[in-house]
Amino acid sequence: MSFSKKKPNHFEQKKKKKDDRQVLSYEELPLEEYEKQDKENSVKLDKKKIIAAVSVVLVLVLCVLMYFGRGSIASCVGVTSGDAEFSVPISGLDVEAGNFRVFSQGICYASDTGFTYLSKDGEELLTHHLGFGDPMLKVKGTAAIIYDLGATGYTICSDLKVMHSADAQDSIYLGDISSDFSYALVTETSGYNARLEAYSPDHKLIYAYNFSEYYVTSMALNSDATGAVVCGVSTDKGVSTSAVYVLDFTREEPVAKHIITDDLIFDCDYLSDSSICAIGSSGTYICRGRSFGTLSKKTYNQMTLTSYDINPDVGVLALSLSRSGDGRNCSIEYINSSGNTEKTIETDLSLVSVSTFKDRVAVSDTAGVYIYRNSGDLLKSQDIASDCKQIRMFSVDGLYLLGLDDITAFKL
Repeated sequence: MSFSKKKPNHFEQKKKKKDDRQVLSYEELPLEEYEKQDKENSVKLDKKKIIAAVSVVLVLVLCVLMYFGRGSIASCVGVTSGDAEFSVPISGLDVEAGNFRVFSQGICYASDTGFTYLSKDGEELLTHHLGFGDPMLKVKGTAAIIYDLGATGYTICSDLKVMHSADAQDSIYLGDISSDFSYALVTETSGYNARLEAYSPDHKLIYAYNFSEYYVTSMALNSDATGAVVCGVSTDKGVSTSAVYVLDFTREEPVAKHIITDDLIFDCDYLSDSSICAIGSSGTYICRGRSFGTLSKKTYNQMTLTSYDINPDVGVLALSLSRSGDGRNCSIEYINSSGNTEKTIETDLSLVSVSTFKDRVAVSDTAGVYIYRNSGDLLKSQDIASDCKQIRMFSVDGLYLLGLDDITAFKL
């Protein structure tokens, strides 16, 4: 199903009811229409909107920092001191933790200079120079999308070659890709806070949705790219309000929309075809059911989130929560797609990164890497150097480590 920009979208088609004349929803009217209200109200609104806009910009910057440092919400950064499968220098000056991902049969990353894919033996299989000022990377299977945050450029790669490079019509906020090379972009758009556009593998627009009430902070496609979950944030009198939208690309209206008060949602993904998780600053939310109508909250109970890993392959979410509030004494919460905590693993470690693979969860602090079974049993551990930014499991006992200057692979 395709919605063209040139045609009126469903927001513009709605009419205001008489008994709703005092209630104006941004998603009922385009901003241009809203600004046609009388001058006195407009002046008052402008002042409020300036204050709100400043608050929201600060919130959105925080979301980006939290998401792309998702492997290390506390600070982190690594090279092993043990036997390595390989150790190779990174290309470029910097790789963000969120731009380092298991890909096809190896590992890939986006740096300040380009996109690189390494085999499981450390061989450089694909490298592509990017002139992006702020590259962001998402992968699924053998498909990767790299987009330039705040600019218009994006590139799609397979594990063999560069598939497509183009410019969006407007600045890109977010992007995601499915294993069949369908993809979606969230961009700036005139008259609304953001616009989601979904594309087929041959780059045809199949769906679009405009957001006016919330500023979009995260987005993820479902497994077959027939829908998406989108999270946004707004502020009201200094209190942040988040929304979780579940979109079906065959329907104009969201399948579900959940409002969450007094929390900042900065990441989301599908745990299964009928379960979604949304990561917030004070709790994690599981939205599930055939129509995603059930929303449950896993509160952090005044603990501090230091790291997390969402694994759609096995439908689990692993959270690292500091019981002391300063990053020390972390507990590992292992949550399934139903929202139930399968196991809590208590440690005295200051965990900075977490990664899951099948029934294993690996964690790292500034001194070592530890692999647990999801039942809580510590299986293996190994000392590492202190510059580990991110870990990624590629087998039940194998990990890739991202350091300041190197990528290392090893098995415990």
